[in-house]
Amino acid sequence: MDGRLNLTFNDDGDLIKYSGQPELLGSSIHQDEDVLQLLEVYRPEINRVNSLVVGQSKVTLEGGDECRKRECNFGNLIADAMVAYIATVSPDTWTSAPIAVVNGGSIRTTIMPGKDGAVTRGEILGAMPFGNSIVTLSLSGEDLVKTLEIGARSNGETSRGEFLQVSGIRVTYDMTKPTLSRVVSVKVRCGKCRIPEYEDVDPTKNYTIVAPSFLAIDGGDSHYILSEHGANKQTADLGDVDLLVWYFERYSPVIPEVQGRIRFSDGSACSAASGMSIPRGLSVMVIALFVVKMSMTT
Repeated sequence: MDGRLNLTFNDDGDLIKYSGQPELLGSSIHQDEDVLQLLEVYRPEINRVNSLVVGQSKVTLEGGDECRKRECNFGNLIADAMVAYIATVSPDTWTSAPIAVVNGGSIRTTIMPGKDGAVTRGEILGAMPFGNSIVTLSLSGEDLVKTLEIGARSNGETSRGEFLQVSGIRVTYDMTKPTLSRVVSVKVRCGKCRIPEYEDVDPTKNYTIVAPSFLAIDGGDSHYILSEHGANKQTADLGDVDLLVWYFERYSPVIPEVQGRIRFSDGSACSAASGMSIPRGLSVMVIALFVVKMSMTT
């Protein structure tokens, strides 16, 4: 299948409009024999990697559009995994980075566990197909609040993914307020403490947080504060997919829940826009290309 995809961005780089029309390739279009042969070479390895069971979940891992507008349990799992991994390499305190944020738009699909709660590497690749690295950075409390404000800008009218899933943060939004003034309160988890607890965010204090490279390095989904104001950036030695594989192997069976980390003072259950999702076929293509790339570099 071929086609045309038209994308329109605003001055902030946000996708505000899209349209497209697929063009089915009929029998008159001959398949490329070289490509077909290459696919057959890598197909067994692709199938093997996709079918690897990396752990178990006793609950559905909700991703997709829900993670773009409210707290979702898959987002909690990913953010918690980031904090948990950094904690293993923090020598002096329980962790050097007690806070994590991940853009809801990066969680592309829901994972429905298989028999006995099985979750495969292929399912994780399909849900997180972008190959992000994990980055720690230092950010002031003032900039952390601004980052949360950016995440809560949208009201459901556009296909945006900036809404943040969090770990180590308890935030309340008032979605009736104007954009960039919706954060009502923020509490953050301490890192240099004997017993982790939550305290009001201090605008003048610096906090070490964990974020995907798409946010921390690229400033993606309009999160320029993380990329431009974040200091002391360090990239972890594994990517987001390997991070989740590590977490499942270490903590299965997982039972992530919606815990009220994100609340809305007006009583609503949603905030930022539901966004555009990757078509299933494209997700499969991304997985295949990822495996081919890994096979060619090993």
